[in-house]
Amino acid sequence: MEKEIRRHFSKIGFAYLAGSIVIYAIQFLAAMVGKKFVPGVMADANSSFIVLMLTMYGISMPFMGWLVSRIPAQKIEERKMTAGQWIIAFLMCYGLMYAGNLIGTALTFGIGMVKGTGVDNPLVSTVMQLNPWVTFIIAVLIAPTAEELLFRKLLTERIVKYGELAAVLASGLFFGLFHGNLNQFSYAFLLGLFLGFIYVKTGKLRYTIGLHMAINFIGSSLGTWMLRVTGYMDTMETLTEFLNTKNLEVLADLGNGIVGMFIFGSYASLILMMAGAGLILTWLNRKKFVCCAPEEKVASLGKKKAAVMIGNPGILLYGAFWIGIMI
Repeated sequence: MEKEIRRHFSKIGFAYLAGSIVIYAIQFLAAMVGKKFVPGVMADANSSFIVLMLTMYGISMPFMGWLVSRIPAQKIEERKMTAGQWIIAFLMCYGLMYAGNLIGTALTFGIGMVKGTGVDNPLVSTVMQLNPWVTFIIAVLIAPTAEELLFRKLLTERIVKYGELAAVLASGLFFGLFHGNLNQFSYAFLLGLFLGFIYVKTGKLRYTIGLHMAINFIGSSLGTWMLRVTGYMDTMETLTEFLNTKNLEVLADLGNGIVGMFIFGSYASLILMMAGAGLILTWLNRKKFVCCAPEEKVASLGKKKAAVMIGNPGILLYGAFWIGIMI
């Protein structure tokens, strides 16, 4: 039994590892070919991003999904969520993501201090350069659908027979590592845990896709749109210039941005309250986070179960690959 479990988890790890390597290989190839034959396309932030994302979501991730789908699975029983439950789940989701983002920022800063160099989080700078519609289509529509299929349905249905807890933990860990940088790992891990729990309890992918889309919409589309329309970034640059130069003429430009700063501040306060409400709801509902035990033959492994599931070549190499990318 122990060898069977170790072999099963190793196959899963190797499938996700192979898919991850293919993602990097094809994106690298696409970038090289693009720069050689259509340098103008690759020089533009929007078109180059679209090319790289199309190779990822159109070629590499379907290949990864095909590899994973060849591994035996166990279908999860479907259960309904009410609209009220979904809204509460969304708030909890957002609260966990917000807390994870703070943890990720602290980790990034700490490791940067130790290394003596910065640990990059390319997400913010990338999103700010993109056309809002490009961001919306890829980050809000395509990415959540593909990622939920890969890291919720395909992954958890291949692990749930070894226990719901194992499936949920794998969902969080694989999803967190897949984001490829420390800043995103923490919140993606917590988000993956929560969405994994929702999926093993409902068996319905549309619930987790909807939650994922809503989270990405607020973080990627709505947030950057608010930054643009309120002129918040420009106002902050003007304020910094005034503080550094004490040039009173700069205050004229600063005055024009006060209204925008107020609007963005109100939006940020609303987001903060929403995150706080989500964390409070998570705490109040903590006793409901109960995972069903695995089959008796799996449970009989006792404390060795975790070592068997993690201590195999596939899982270890998948983890090592992404940790190497992160640091």
